[in-house]
Amino acid sequence: MMDHTALNPTLSKSAKVIDLNYLDTSSLEKLISGAVLAIRVPQFASEKTSAQLSHTLDETATLEQYSHETYENGRVVQHFYGVHRWGTPFNSTYGKAAGSDAQHKYYADAAHMRSVIDSICAPEKPPIQLLMEQLQDIWPQGAVAAAFQGQPMFCGIIRAMFPETAHLSEKVPHVDCLPLSIAELEHQFSANIYIETPPAGGELVIWDTEAFAYDEVKRFEGAQLPEHRLQKPLRIQPRKNELVIINTRRPHAICGFDSGKRISMQSFIGYNAGEPFYFWC
Repeated sequence: MMDHTALNPTLSKSAKVIDLNYLDTSSLEKLISGAVLAIRVPQFASEKTSAQLSHTLDETATLEQYSHETYENGRVVQHFYGVHRWGTPFNSTYGKAAGSDAQHKYYADAAHMRSVIDSICAPEKPPIQLLMEQLQDIWPQGAVAAAFQGQPMFCGIIRAMFPETAHLSEKVPHVDCLPLSIAELEHQFSANIYIETPPAGGELVIWDTEAFAYDEVKRFEGAQLPEHRLQKPLRIQPRKNELVIINTRRPHAICGFDSGKRISMQSFIGYNAGEPFYFWC
């Protein structure tokens, strides 16, 4: 594992990060090819929508720990890295049998949360829905909510971090990779739309290395990423209402912070050439 001092790269206006006013096909192609590490679109979410989501999170939402999976001795093991969630993530079904209680809960919660988020954001559309619609317009094959197991999946889980546990994430660079038993994807991206950001800290760190293949990911024990792939970190300071898209098979982590909150609406995005982008979380 990396120690705390490894996560102190300087902020960079790197050519590997694209800042856009609006998403475009060319920038998405550069992200897919690996020519860039991240796409940033400021003010993607409206101030009104962010305020409504943040208020609901403070007043009525029940948060749970959002664990990250690793593969250890052929088993799926979940680890808490300081991120909380509102909504049930698909990785809660990993390692569980088809038709299990965990699987039923995921799809039942997916339907419930779609309705809840739509209601909170009304009359505007949820930010993840807006992203899907933009990709539908600019990408030849469009974008859809994934249904890898024949049922529509959740898109737009709420992720929240607080000062007390935020430091846990910065110590463990990790990658996210959907199991091949669910779907075979050429690339896996994530979209985070930041509803609230801390006054300092909470940076997203992504390492400039080739994205890991699934077979490589499965060999990692307890999130022990190879040191030689963690030599070129880039730190991105998220801005409120901003959209940031990265390839989650590149190592990434989140820096800690001492005050405030770090809240985002998140979805994974799967890519295969000649197919639509697949959204799920």
